[in-house]
Amino acid sequence: MSFQHWSACWPVVAALLVAGACGPSPQAGTSPSGAAKPAAQVGSAPSTVAAAPTVAPPAAVHVRFATQNSASDAAAYVAYERGYFKQEGIDFEFVSFSNASEMIPSLATEQVETAGIGGNPAMWNAVARGVPMKVVLDKASFTPGHGNTSLAIRKDVYDAGRGRRLDDLRGLTLAVTPPGKATTNACALASAMQRANAGTLDDLTIQQLPFPDMVAALANGSVDGALIAEPFLTHSIRQGAAVRVMGQDEMYPNFTVGVVAYTPALYANHAAAKGFARAWLRGIREYDAASSGRTTEADRAQVDDVIARYTRIDVATIREMIPTGYNPNGLPNRESLLYCYNFFRDLTLIPEPVSDAQFAALWGTDLVEEVLNEVGRLPES
Repeated sequence: MSFQHWSACWPVVAALLVAGACGPSPQAGTSPSGAAKPAAQVGSAPSTVAAAPTVAPPAAVHVRFATQNSASDAAAYVAYERGYFKQEGIDFEFVSFSNASEMIPSLATEQVETAGIGGNPAMWNAVARGVPMKVVLDKASFTPGHGNTSLAIRKDVYDAGRGRRLDDLRGLTLAVTPPGKATTNACALASAMQRANAGTLDDLTIQQLPFPDMVAALANGSVDGALIAEPFLTHSIRQGAAVRVMGQDEMYPNFTVGVVAYTPALYANHAAAKGFARAWLRGIREYDAASSGRTTEADRAQVDDVIARYTRIDVATIREMIPTGYNPNGLPNRESLLYCYNFFRDLTLIPEPVSDAQFAALWGTDLVEEVLNEVGRLPES
């Protein structure tokens, strides 16, 4: 998927505190400890010691993050609950949105400083119109083993031998989230179909449905299959209504489905912008370690509980479903983002092209590179 503004000011309050002697003076001729000291000579100037001034730490920078409270924001939940944003001097706040289409306008009008957005036509059209933003971090990617959005085929269709391969999807009715072809999920599927010589999306009947509605549609037979995300994929499989055929990690390995975008004002505040990136990267790595079983069971249980509280998904389902994937170094896959840009351009969904200058101004991953130079890189699959 692809990528997705502003100017904001944060006051920094520095109070100069001058420490003075406020308690009662020690008795003449004695030190504060009571030890005798020489009497001052008549006519000598009184002794004074100026206290060193102290400066209060800068006020925390308020950073609002636009979210839909989905499992793909696991890195943010872990980083926030473990205090990593606070350690970076960031007063972090989740701002919930019911509709992803509202996030870019909110970023553009500085109602939030950061947002998790997809590399869909809405983002690219905003960039082409000159809406300022910086794409900085990976929000979710289909890394190997993390195809938490998958092609699922209705069980009776699958049992009849249909839809088991990409080249056998022709003529089937497939549920895709609105607006259908103009989604990053559809872009990843189209790429896989092209490489497999399996036709195009035009060979399918696409029915636009939100993820929750796909569960019922698979159960009642109104669609033959779906590009369905967790936890709804797990719900459909539990019900016996669908069979998982292929994860989107197999369709387009390491495909970035969502990115974290900054407003220009936050990006210009180098300390806060870099601190946010560092905290987010810590969240990514600790979530990935827990969800893949590389830490203790107690740590995994704590991470699962955090995700359950923010997403309202029960812990048993979180354990069962395919976890969100992230680039272990926090970097979005620029190649996949540009692939979808061109895919949507070919579909005339991005009427005005993004200029070279706009592309150059879009990327803010230099902040992540700075952090990686300090904390080290991990191998990427």
